Amino acid sequence: MIFDRPGFCWFKGNLHTHTTRSDGRKTPEQAIACYKEHGYDFLALTDHWRWSGADEAGGMTVLSGVEYDVGSDPASGIFHLVAIGAAHDPGLTRERGPGAQQIIDAIHKAGGLAILAHPAWSLNTPEQIRRLKRLDALEIYNSVSGLPHNARPDASLIVDQLACAGWTVPCLASDDSHFYDGEETTSFTWVQSKSRAPDDLLEAIRQGRLYASQGPRISFWRENGHLEIRCTPARAIVVYSDAVWSAHRVLTGASLTEGRYELNANDHVVRIEIIDELNRRAWTSPYPVQRLVSKEASR
Repeated sequence: MIFDRPGFCWFKGNLHTHTTRSDGRKTPEQAIACYKEHGYDFLALTDHWRWSGADEAGGMTVLSGVEYDVGSDPASGIFHLVAIGAAHDPGLTRERGPGAQQIIDAIHKAGGLAILAHPAWSLNTPEQIRRLKRLDALEIYNSVSGLPHNARPDASLIVDQLACAGWTVPCLASDDSHFYDGEETTSFTWVQSKSRAPDDLLEAIRQGRLYASQGPRISFWRENGHLEIRCTPARAIVVYSDAVWSAHRVLTGASLTEGRYELNANDHVVRIEIIDELNRRAWTSPYPVQRLVSKEASR
C-alpha cells in the first residue's frame, strides 16, 4: 500500500544512469548536476561493468552502482542487472563470464540490491525471469528504451504475467540515461524512507515502499472490500489484476483526483496505474490482495 506515514518522507530518484565512464555522454559530475538541478534527492551511477562508489553531492545522495549484462540470444535469455548500494565493488568482470544468477549472488554478497533492467527491451519472458532467485526489483519502465532510440520501454505486461504466477517484486521506473537528449529526468522512483541516507533508502526499496512515476503522484489503501485511490489530477485511473474481466477497472474523466475499486473474488493481485493529461504515468508494484490493509491497520 502507498500512503503517507508518520516519520517517513518521499524521496525522488533515478537508479539507472550512465556516464562517460562507459557509454554515456555526460561525465559523472555533469550527470549528478543534471539530476540535482531537476530536484532529485538520490541518484545511482551505473556504468557498464564499472562500479562507482557512494557519494554526497551537496544535498543529493549518490548511491553506489554498476550495470552488468549477460547473454546474446533472446531465446535463452538476455539479462541486464543493475547493482545499487553495494558496500564495495562486487568484483565481477565480463571476461570471467558470470551467469545471471552468479551476478545476483555477487551483488548481494557485496551488500547491494539487484535490479532487473528493461525486461521488455531485453525480450525477457516471465519464465526466464522466474528462474532468477532473489531479485530485489525490476524496471516497469525504462526511458531510453522508448522513442526515439528504441521502442519497448514498458514492461507492464510482463509484470502482470509474473504477478498472475504468484511472483511479485517492487517495480521501479528509470531513465537509463545515455544520450541526454530527452530521456534524462523523465521516469523516476518515489521512495518512502526515514531519510535520504543510503541505508534508509536501500531498506525502503527492499521493503517495497516505493512507486514508479513520470510525474503523477499516487496513494492507495484497502477499506473493507474496496481500494481507495488518491492521485494528482489525472485523465485515467486503472486497476490491473489477475481477473481477466472487470467492468469497473478503468475510471476516466477530467482532472480525476480519487477513485474506488470494488474488489471481487477473482482479484488475487492488483496494481494501479495513473495517466495524466500530458500522458505521463505512475505505476505501483503488484500487491497480493490478501496482504492489503487499511491505513489504520498498518500503523
